[in-house]
Amino acid sequence: MNDSVNIKLTQDQLDMLKELGNIGSGHAITALSKLISGKIEVSLTSADIISFWKVPDLFVNPYVDMVGIFSDIPFNSDLAIIQIFTKESILNLINILSDFNKISIEDLKSIDDLDDFSCSIIAEIGSILSGHYTNALADLLSTKLVPNVPKIAIDTVNAILEGIIAKYSQISDLMIVINTKLTVSDINLEGTICLIPSINILKRLFNILNLKYDLNL
Repeated sequence: MNDSVNIKLTQDQLDMLKELGNIGSGHAITALSKLISGKIEVSLTSADIISFWKVPDLFVNPYVDMVGIFSDIPFNSDLAIIQIFTKESILNLINILSDFNKISIEDLKSIDDLDDFSCSIIAEIGSILSGHYTNALADLLSTKLVPNVPKIAIDTVNAILEGIIAKYSQISDLMIVINTKLTVSDINLEGTICLIPSINILKRLFNILNLKYDLNL
């Protein structure tokens, strides 16, 4: 596998991927609204299939610390989902929900700087989003996908992806990328959701999309 992977999707294929994201986000709204006790609006800005190596290019500065939420998905083959949000948007959301001392972005250097309540909020948001997005994919593929409890990291995009790429690039170097924006109490929680599919899942998805691409199998 290498960084020369370049998949060109038609507008219809992109629309199908975006609809997959719309279904996932639509299902997530109810659960997130209950968690936050407020109205949530979710919008998708884009959806695509790209190479692992191009993910840092999605960010203005991949060397700025972000909040990464990672969940692996037990299946016949390896699958995983990564969610990446800005520290500022995550902190704004935590501060809305927390009755304790507010956390400033300057004080947040690592996951150890967060209390248990804050970590539980991030994990719950990650679980809700990963669960509903993978459910949407599972429904499309007529299978069952259940993410494990998420792991949280605060680091640069490159650092967050480094170990994950090392593991999963042995299986596939493609990601399904969904860029989404959640609006809560006038606060925008902008995130990038990356689903790492197994070769089996990719083959089935490409078949549904009527996408001709050599997976070197």
